[in-house]
Parts: sequence; C-alpha cells; structure tokens
Amino acid sequence: MNREKTPANSAQVTTDTNISLPEEMKNIPTPSGKRGEDKLTGKFVCSPKQLRQGDVLTLTMNKPHGGYLEIITPTKEYIFISELDGYDLVEESKKAGANPFYGASEFAKLDELKINTAEATTVDAEKDKVNGKYQLEKIFSVSGEYKILLSKDSFETDDPTITGQCEVYYTNINQQQ
Repeated sequence: MNREKTPANSAQVTTDTNISLPEEMKNIPTPSGKRGEDKLTGKFVCSPKQLRQGDVLTLTMNKPHGGYLEIITPTKEYIFISELDGYDLVEESKKAGANPFYGASEFAKLDELKINTAEATTVDAEKDKVNGKYQLEKIFSVSGEYKILLSKDSFETDDPTITGQCEVYYTNINQQQ
C-alpha cells in the first residue's frame, strides 16, 4: 500500500497498451512478448470500465497468476495492493485498516477481487504515523484514468514482469472542476 511517485462496461486486457503506461514502464518485457495478457493464465479483466464513487470494480484473474497488484492513479501515485510476504508494510497496512491489501502469496490465491471505490483505502508509508499507525487515504479520490497492473514480480524490483494490465476511468462527482 506504499504510495510512491516512481519511475463500454468491461475492460478486457489488450495487447497494445504501451501508450498509456508511464515512460519508465513502457516496453518492459513480458513472458509472452505481449503486454497485457497474463502468459500464465491468459486472462486479466477489469469491469466496469467507467466508475463513480460507490461503484464496485471487479478484477478477474485466472489462476495461477502473479502475487503483485498495483494501481497507478491519475496523479501518478503508485499504490501497492499486495506486497512481499513478511514485509513490515503488510502488517502495518492491515493494522491501519487499509483495504484491500494482501501479502503476495495470499493475493496469488485469488481469482477475483472486488474493490468498492468509496471504501478502498491505502496508507502512505512516506508520511509520519499518528498514534503508532499509518493514516488511511482513499485510493479512488481524483477523477481520471487509473491503471491496474498485475505482476509475478514485486513492483519494487528493477524490472517487474507485467503480466496483466487494464485501465478504468473514475469520476469523482464531488471533485471541484
């Protein structure tokens, strides 16, 4: 759940999505040589493609799949939804009440993940703790395109293998234009 600034009704993963990736993640090789389709499973689907506050985003993944999921916000914040097993941030995020958040081996067992846009929260590990806990921040807060990446490798490695990608557009009806 580490936030970092680092280098229709259904959104089926496509094989030509380099255009929407941040520069530092373009042309990262995937096992299949194609971007977006999980070589292990062939399926990573995000639905619906258009979201508003309170909508539920459903991620569907065939097993086996990688244990790492990341959401890139319109403001280029990188939000980890799963992290290395045993990493302190896993327990700290759960302690703070971040939801959804998983250890990598726990996430790899899922074939579906439902994320309520009104309730999904993360912690910013770069901010100070209050009363010994990280403070929660909403994942879906700013209108714009959110990129969701699936990987068999931790996103904190130099060259994570992206095995699935999709984009959704979130509209914050309360956001001042």
